[in-house]
Amino acid sequence: MPRFDLYQPTIMPSPYTYYQEYQPSQMLRPYICCYWSATPFKKQIAEYTYEIIPDGCSDIVIEYDLINQTNSISYYGLFENYFKITEQFTPTKQTFGIRFYPGSSAYFVRERAKNITGKMVNLEQLHSSIINPLFDHLQHTQDISCLITASNTIFSRALMNSKSLYQDSLLNNLLHQIFASGGTATVGELSTQQVVGKRKMSRLFEERIGLSPKKFSQVIRFQSVLTDMLHQSPTTGTLEYYDQSHLIKDFKKRIEKNPSSIKMSDFYNTSF
Repeated sequence: MPRFDLYQPTIMPSPYTYYQEYQPSQMLRPYICCYWSATPFKKQIAEYTYEIIPDGCSDIVIEYDLINQTNSISYYGLFENYFKITEQFTPTKQTFGIRFYPGSSAYFVRERAKNITGKMVNLEQLHSSIINPLFDHLQHTQDISCLITASNTIFSRALMNSKSLYQDSLLNNLLHQIFASGGTATVGELSTQQVVGKRKMSRLFEERIGLSPKKFSQVIRFQSVLTDMLHQSPTTGTLEYYDQSHLIKDFKKRIEKNPSSIKMSDFYNTSF
């Protein structure tokens, strides 16, 4: 069973929506980081753009409009840099998401992680037994609480029906070491500590995570430093980088901001 005691991602939600997170059932907590919802604020501009920052996770995103009777279910693979999303204001649109811990989506979406890294694809295009139950419940669901209840049922059943994934204990040990080090453990250190060849480790990460061990560790290092900056001293994070220039360069790639310009309000809905 995966364990993620040492890792909770920092999310930068859109400032144009009301964002909330919800815990999954006890059985699913080692696999699903959270359920989440986003609803446009009533006072809104016609078109808006916002950034999504890398968090080491992957998501199933459900968008539905009960008034216009439209819906879609997409899968967002893990990504290593920020990207922008532009949306039109639709006051009746609701968004519901399932955020998976690193490597855990493989229990529910049977697709080689590297094939969908940095991509957003329709869930129907992937090998997943949960797509039909999700669509079925979406047609009859009227609120978030019903979606959460339905998701707990659907994902619990899928988990019980899935076969144990090969090399899970190795992947869990590698992830634990990466999280415990704040993403600073080198590939050589991971290989030595877990007694695994670098080539075998890379294949495992391509299959389950989507990024190489080195690139994934860099994302976790960014997340670790970002969390420190938000809750401790703005200079704490420089200890994880060679120097200040490396820190600035990495943050511009991951969040499009200098570390000194990051504010706590960037991570809360304060625009409207």
